Amino acid sequence: MDPSWGWAAGQVVSTPIDLNRFVTALIGGKLLKPAQMRATVPADGLWPGARYGLGVTSTPLSCGGLAWGHGGDVPGYHTPTGATVDGRAITVAVTADGPAAKQGPADVRALLDTALCK
Repeated sequence: MDPSWGWAAGQVVSTPIDLNRFVTALIGGKLLKPAQMRATVPADGLWPGARYGLGVTSTPLSCGGLAWGHGGDVPGYHTPTGATVDGRAITVAVTADGPAAKQGPADVRALLDTALCK
C-alpha cells in the first residue's frame, strides 16, 4: 500500500531512526529557528496539555519539560514522534485495527512519556 493517499499523514516514508534524526534537528534549531518551531497555541482537543504550531505538537512530560513531535495516522497505523530540546528522541510505529486502535493513541503517548523521561 502506498500511504501517500493519506496526504500529510502518509507522505513521509522513512525509518524510525531517520524520523528521530529529523525531529531532533527540527526541534534543536538546525532547520528552522527554535522560536519559530516552538510558537504554539493551545490544542486541548487533541489531548490534555497539547499545544500546536507549524506542524508540530508539544506535550508536557511527567518528568518536566516538553515532548515535541508529530504523528502520522492512516487506517491501521499510528506513528508518532517525540523529541526533547536536549536531544532525546523516540519514534513509535504501531499497527492496530478494530477496537484496539481506539485505545492505542493514549497508550502510545504514555510510552513516549516513559521513553523520554528515562
